Amino acid sequence: MKIGFVVDGEAEFRSFAKLYSRLSTKHTLLNPLRTDIQPLSSAKQIAAVVDSPINILRGKQASLIVILIDREDRSECPGQWATKIEAEVKTRYSFMQNCRFAVVVKNTCYENWLISDTNVFINMPKRFNLSQKRISQVVPGKADKVDAQSVLKEAAIQKSYDKIADAVHIMTHANPLIMAANSRSFRRLLRIIESPPYLQQSRHPAPPTDQLKQPSNPTNKKRSLY
Repeated sequence: MKIGFVVDGEAEFRSFAKLYSRLSTKHTLLNPLRTDIQPLSSAKQIAAVVDSPINILRGKQASLIVILIDREDRSECPGQWATKIEAEVKTRYSFMQNCRFAVVVKNTCYENWLISDTNVFINMPKRFNLSQKRISQVVPGKADKVDAQSVLKEAAIQKSYDKIADAVHIMTHANPLIMAANSRSFRRLLRIIESPPYLQQSRHPAPPTDQLKQPSNPTNKKRSLY
């Protein structure tokens, strides 16, 4: 099965596919397509604005199209908001045969996924200095609750945090299982693409594996990835 993605930001468009080679799924993941999804729009407005990328992905024989959208400061539960958008999308594109749709709400934004594997920053000492205090705010399982943009801006050294270039570097090296251990909204994505550790549920992290080891001391630096 081919899975297509519609994303709402340039950072996602440029960097999300960098993670594909490490995502455990039996399906083929198509490169994401971007459209101008405004997170504070209504579910019906969001369903309408994804027309173009959905048609392109269907032309590429996508059987499942996943829409990734930031929660931002919406008050709704991410799951409930995703359900509302899914319902509108399924109604609008009900004429499409053999195509399913899913919505994943990034809680609260893409940067929360970017910080969810703190090992990446430990291994990029020339670019980021992520304090132990900040690591403890993310690990374990708290990445969705942090002001991730502030974390990245504070940790960036030499030059200001670059929303696109830094996202590309982070996603090139991030471990999806560690990301999932710390971000419930990212676990939801893994369940939708049928990643084996999350076939049955995404509420809780999967049982620990040797891939989930996270250094507790930020001074214990490995080789630089930047």
